[in-house]
Amino acid sequence: MNEELFTKPIGNKEIEKLQPKEVTVVEARIEEKGAKNTPLLVLSVKHPDEKELITLSKVQFIDGKNLKTIGLWISLDDDENIQKGSAIARFMDYYKVTELVQLKDKLLSTAFDEKNYLCIKAY
Repeated sequence: MNEELFTKPIGNKEIEKLQPKEVTVVEARIEEKGAKNTPLLVLSVKHPDEKELITLSKVQFIDGKNLKTIGLWISLDDDENIQKGSAIARFMDYYKVTELVQLKDKLLSTAFDEKNYLCIKAY
């Protein structure tokens, strides 16, 4: 079977991408990423056009006149609260949650980022 793969040409069908739609948060978890094990919020969400859960960990918002897409990195202030003004704080403010635990069953809008991947829309 693997030998047959050497003789396969490039196809002409594009991969079907999920379109931006409202998704429902099924699970929120924190994963440590990168060399510094920085905490990242990862959301498992139900998309209406997909049987399996998909994961989202980036948020898109407007900063001045620019559209920014940033990972949901968790940084804490001196009082050990979510850092005010951070991407995750802006996301929480937009969706009117004061604690991450409140994200369960929340409806979120999605958009395409600059690489055409789905991300959370917060504008």
